[in-house]
Amino acid sequence: MKIIKLLFLLSIISFFSCKDIDIKKSEIKIKTFNYKVTTTPEFFTQLINNHYKDFKTIDATQYEEVCKNNNLKATDSTTIKNFYTLEILHKLFTSSSAQNGSRGEILNIPYFWHWTNPNPRHSIILVETNQKLSDVKSPASFAKYKSFADIDRTPHLFLSELLLENPKYKTSNLGEFSTFGWCSEREMAFVSLLETLNIKGKVFSEGNHSWSEFLIPITNNQNKVVNFIVKIDNTFDNIEWEVIAENKITSWKNNLGNVPLAKWYNEKAHSKTEIEKIKTIQVSVKTASFIETQVVNYINKKIR
Repeated sequence: MKIIKLLFLLSIISFFSCKDIDIKKSEIKIKTFNYKVTTTPEFFTQLINNHYKDFKTIDATQYEEVCKNNNLKATDSTTIKNFYTLEILHKLFTSSSAQNGSRGEILNIPYFWHWTNPNPRHSIILVETNQKLSDVKSPASFAKYKSFADIDRTPHLFLSELLLENPKYKTSNLGEFSTFGWCSEREMAFVSLLETLNIKGKVFSEGNHSWSEFLIPITNNQNKVVNFIVKIDNTFDNIEWEVIAENKITSWKNNLGNVPLAKWYNEKAHSKTEIEKIKTIQVSVKTASFIETQVVNYINKKIR
């Protein structure tokens, strides 16, 4: 009888304990911020400053592991911000797989294969004119391509369309979206954007796939700089942190992979012309508000 009473009491305590946890979670309020018209790097800097602590709240597992394994102070605000700057931008850009139409959980940036027959990009339609991209003449800067559907999407094009106030494209099964791209196009734009934020990286290509890699120095508890290579895959939603020895950094910088086009990818990703054009893209209040809302919705979903 005593055992039954004890079990009953424990079940009551457990019930109210779980209920208290649920109440605490439901009481968490993620602030939604307002933005003025800004340049692209200014907007993303503000977005990161506003939400990097929120991202740590929803998932700190990898962060704590990196800190523990490399003697980093986990409570240091600079270390937290360094880590979650990459995490936030990755979550904005990534899709979930290399399948047509795949996209991430925050921004609607569909993955589309290219240079295949049939080419799925030929079915993409311009929202404004209802024309298929395969019927639209490519711009003068892409004159060598047969149509707008056939162009290799360079960083400025990718990002300028991402930051439009209204979606530019649509398909019958995906609805409307602002920009799109497969692995190399995403990573070129990603590396270019991070360069406007003074974060140095490269596009690495191997086999039939590309991803981004960045050199990130962080000061540890002994006031020594630990250099990390951060591998970010914006196709398969993956990010990895690994320490690199000082004497291996030069070799890392020179290694772009085993794909001949990797050189061109990096020329475009680091092009001064592309980067200067990206810096001058104006992010409107409407666009900033949309991205802010998507980020806040994502955080709230993960908290719940």
